[in-house]
Amino acid sequence: MIVPNLMVTDLGRSVAFYRDVLGMTVAFVVGPDRQVSEGPEGGVFATLEWDGGQLMLQTVDSLAEELPVFAPGQSPSPAGTIYFRGLDPETVIPRLPENHLILAPFVQWYGMKEAYISDPDGHVLCLGVPDGPPPG
Repeated sequence: MIVPNLMVTDLGRSVAFYRDVLGMTVAFVVGPDRQVSEGPEGGVFATLEWDGGQLMLQTVDSLAEELPVFAPGQSPSPAGTIYFRGLDPETVIPRLPENHLILAPFVQWYGMKEAYISDPDGHVLCLGVPDGPPPG
């Protein structure tokens, strides 16, 4: 299993986005004391789940504390996309904050209806569902 860990600037804001906009479930949140927290406010790490997959979110300073390749106060920067196969863009877009739609839903050559959106830190997410049989 591959589980991405995204750098975020505000854990509460990011958890709210993935929970409220994408429909993910919060598995747990960890505070700066490395103890499980009641909620994302003031937390430094969270794991979210959706349809058998997981996504981890970790604050910039927490990542910088653990890994010297990151610097405190560093800005997250997208370096690819995360694909949410099975998440219908048409159900997400009405809940999407303004200016987070990158590319409106369209049907790819391989039969998937997809849309590209961004999260609060600019990470690029692709949402895709089958739109008819794949091309032969």
